[in-house]
Amino acid sequence: MQAPYLKTALSSLRALVDEARIRVTEDGLTVRAVDSANVAMDDLELKAAAFESFEASPGTLGLNLDRLADSVRLASKDDLVQLFLDPGSGKLIVVVDGLRYSMACLDSRTIRTEPTLPEFDLPATVTVDRETLQRGVKAADLVADHVRFRMEASADALVIEAEGDTDAVTLELDGDDIEVLAAGDASTLFSLDYCKKFVRTIPAGTPVTLELGEDFPLILSYELADGDGTITRMLAPRIET
Repeated sequence: MQAPYLKTALSSLRALVDEARIRVTEDGLTVRAVDSANVAMDDLELKAAAFESFEASPGTLGLNLDRLADSVRLASKDDLVQLFLDPGSGKLIVVVDGLRYSMACLDSRTIRTEPTLPEFDLPATVTVDRETLQRGVKAADLVADHVRFRMEASADALVIEAEGDTDAVTLELDGDDIEVLAAGDASTLFSLDYCKKFVRTIPAGTPVTLELGEDFPLILSYELADGDGTITRMLAPRIET
């Protein structure tokens, strides 16, 4: 696999967890993981087409994502990373430009069981580029530790806003800033720390689809590996008291 594709996938997952089950089939890889606080979840898929070559039989690998990322970090942007399971030792072998890294796998039974991906029928769906989303999150970070995403069915605009003890900030996105796929009433408060983790690991220039409701989780999704992979990220709302 091209090194940048693998680095992006690992960066996204490591924002929430440091170990995960990797589900392997003939068609590719899938990973679903939830953070220890049960606030955020990632559902990632890399199709076989995302790889330069792919040959696998069905199975599950338990991996320490930090250790895997350390070895992949040694690859330059033009390198290919080869991954294979040594049947003799049961270790994952990572090969990068002549470097061979042998990595012990984890017992997948000791890793937290993947949750079921909930299904929501949320009223508002918009697509926004990563840089615009990052601008709103950075602005909110100036005044508070939480951020609100808000939309009205009668207005084709997404509002990102935050209010602290003394200051407030509002960013209204419409027209060329966003593509409204479904306009609906939505207003939910989220933890800014998690939003920053999400945005930081989205590749630059990537269109991001946001699904929103009234005090429902945020569903954020975007493509990986030039469209041969996807990641869906879910963030629980911060409930006001």
